[in-house]
Amino acid sequence: MAIKEESFRIGCGRYIQGRGYIEKLGDEVLRLGDSPLIIGGKTALEITKEKIEKSLCEKCKKYELLIHTGTCNEERAKEIAEHALKNNFNVIVGVGGGVICDFVKLVAYLAKLPVINVPTSSATCAAFTPLSVKYTPDGRTVGTVHYKDEVNCVVVDTEIISSEPVRLFLAGVFDSLAKFVEIKHRFTEDTKEYPVGLDYAYVMSKYSHALLNEKMKKCIDDMENGELSDDVENAIFTAISATGVISGIARGSNQTALAHKFYETSKFFFPEKVKPYLHGELVGIGLLLQNHFNGEEENNKLLIEMMKKYNMPCSITDVGIEPTEDTFNSFYQKICNSSAIDAQNSAECEKFKESLRYLWDIK
Repeated sequence: MAIKEESFRIGCGRYIQGRGYIEKLGDEVLRLGDSPLIIGGKTALEITKEKIEKSLCEKCKKYELLIHTGTCNEERAKEIAEHALKNNFNVIVGVGGGVICDFVKLVAYLAKLPVINVPTSSATCAAFTPLSVKYTPDGRTVGTVHYKDEVNCVVVDTEIISSEPVRLFLAGVFDSLAKFVEIKHRFTEDTKEYPVGLDYAYVMSKYSHALLNEKMKKCIDDMENGELSDDVENAIFTAISATGVISGIARGSNQTALAHKFYETSKFFFPEKVKPYLHGELVGIGLLLQNHFNGEEENNKLLIEMMKKYNMPCSITDVGIEPTEDTFNSFYQKICNSSAIDAQNSAECEKFKESLRYLWDIK
C-alpha cells in the first residue's frame, strides 16, 4: 500500500479558534517574525482588512496586503515568494478560502518561511493540512505536494466563519463526511490490519461523520439565525482541524478515494465548467458516487436533500458536464488508472462502472 508521506504530521504548530480571534493575528505573527506578507482573496481581505491592520500596526515592523485571485499554481507562487524575500518579509499569512490557504503554503514552502492561515470559511480543511493541491494557471489539476513540515499556525475567527453562506458551510461538511466514507472504500471495522495511522484516521473520521450528520441541520438553523452556538463552534472545529488531523495521520494512504478522484477528474477535464463550484461541492457529488460504491446508496438521500434545498449541485449536469458516453469513458479510464481503483481487478472495475453509471443517471 502506497504511503505518500513518511512523517506523521499530526497537527499544526498552533491552532486557535474563537470569537474575534482575528484580532490575535499580530501576537501570532510575533511568535514567528515581525514582517508579514498577507495574501488573500479580494472579498476575504475586504472583510478582514480593518481588523488585520489594527492587530498588526502596533506590533509588526512592516506588513503588506496582497490580493491573489488565481489558482494555486507554482508559477505565481514563485513570483510572490521572490517578492517576499526581496522585500525582507519573514512570515507568510493567508486569509481566505481553500485556494488561498493552499496557495500560501506553497509560497511559504518556496520562500522557506513560516506560514499562518486565517480561513474565512470552513469549506475545506486546507488551512490546516500540510499539503497543497496544485493547478495550472487555467485551473487544471497537476498533482499534490506533501510538505515535510506542518502549518505553523491557524487562526480561526468563528464570528467570521459563522456568518458564511450555508453553501460554504455545507461544502466543508461534505468534504469532512468524505473522509470516513472514502476510508471505507478499502477498509471496514472487520479489516484485520490497517496501515499504522489509518486506524486512528478511521476512528476519528467515523466520529466526525456521526457528529456532522447529527448536527448539520441544527447548525444551519443557528447560523441563519445569527447564533454562534456550541454546535456551530464544534462543526467549524471538525471541518477545519479534526478533518485536517485525519488527513495528516493517514499520510496519503487510502484516505481519499472516489469522492476526491471525481473532484480531481472534473478539474482535469473541465476546469472552466467547474470553476464556479467549490472544492466541497464537487467532492459532495463524488460522495454520492463513493456511497454507491460502498453499497450505502441510502446515505445519499439526506445529502441530495440538502444539496437541492440550498441550490447546490448534486449531479454532473448541475456543474455543466454533459452526461455523454465519451465523458463517461473519460472519467472511467482516468479514475481506473488512479490509486482509487485496482485496474487489474475486473470485478472492482465493473463495480466502479456501475457506480459511475449511477452518478451519470442522477438528475
